[in-house]
Amino acid sequence: MSIVRSKLINKKDLARKLSRKTLLTIAESVDIIGYLFEEIMDQLIDGAEISIVNFGKFYIYKRKQRPVRNPRTMQEYTLDPVNTIKFKPSIHIKSIIKDTRDIEDFKEENTQDNEAE
Repeated sequence: MSIVRSKLINKKDLARKLSRKTLLTIAESVDIIGYLFEEIMDQLIDGAEISIVNFGKFYIYKRKQRPVRNPRTMQEYTLDPVNTIKFKPSIHIKSIIKDTRDIEDFKEENTQDNEAE
């Protein structure tokens, strides 16, 4: 299985793309993206699952306490239980990124849809 590597997109890059598609300034777009991520984080902290249709689901996964071993010293430890964030992509996203050909088709469709608006 090969991994498709692409360029890194940060919050400012997302804000630029959002501002090009809307009447918002880059600064307003940065604020909106920040508010969105902040709200997702707050909801996860409160124990909610965030489900975004055709994108995926964010949720808290509770890892149980488990024994581990240091491979160098062979000393055994017990890791405490810990909460972590997981993301489960939707079937729609999984089918789009199944191969790069589908990704290119999806990009073309979205470009054409945006130009039509």
